[in-house]
Amino acid sequence: MTEIPALRMVPRGLLSAVLAAAFCVAAVLMPETAPRAADLGKPAGPVVLTVAGDIGAANRPAFDDANDSFLNYHEKTFQSAAEFDRAMLESLGMQRVEIAYEGWAQPSTFEGPWLKDVLAAAGASGRNVTVVALDGFGAEIPAADIESLDWVVGLKRDGRYLGLGQRGPIWLVYRRPDGAVLTAEDEQRWPWAAFYIEVE
Repeated sequence: MTEIPALRMVPRGLLSAVLAAAFCVAAVLMPETAPRAADLGKPAGPVVLTVAGDIGAANRPAFDDANDSFLNYHEKTFQSAAEFDRAMLESLGMQRVEIAYEGWAQPSTFEGPWLKDVLAAAGASGRNVTVVALDGFGAEIPAADIESLDWVVGLKRDGRYLGLGQRGPIWLVYRRPDGAVLTAEDEQRWPWAAFYIEVE
């Protein structure tokens, strides 16, 4: 029978040093990669919202000049981005907010996830965002407003999904947590027909 040599004990301090060195070598040799698509999931239906810029989660590769024609038209490029279909946005939690202001004949109820939850799902680390509409209009939303106002990424208005002829696919609106009356100035800050958010 073959005799197995006795294992030699390694001093605890030396073992710790060896393990630390191994981890350092592994960190150097392993290439830095973008967040895995599995972290966010991939859209099964048509994409209605793309979030790019200073984000930490992505489920699609870099901008493709051949396939991203509409993004190219708006001069929006990125190394990676987070795409959402309606189901993905709905899975973040559908909030219901009633919006009323003097310019409308009657109040409307909007449904969709909180903007802050959409940004969290995309791993946004930037503070300010610019929301881009289909016609190229860009609305800047500073971090202070994201925190102080109840922004909703509106998918539905009065129970119906927003179509391209009804200010869809997305209409960002907010209510004031203090219950203050909304004015025409507020309404002008609500980007509709939105499809792209850039985080800075």
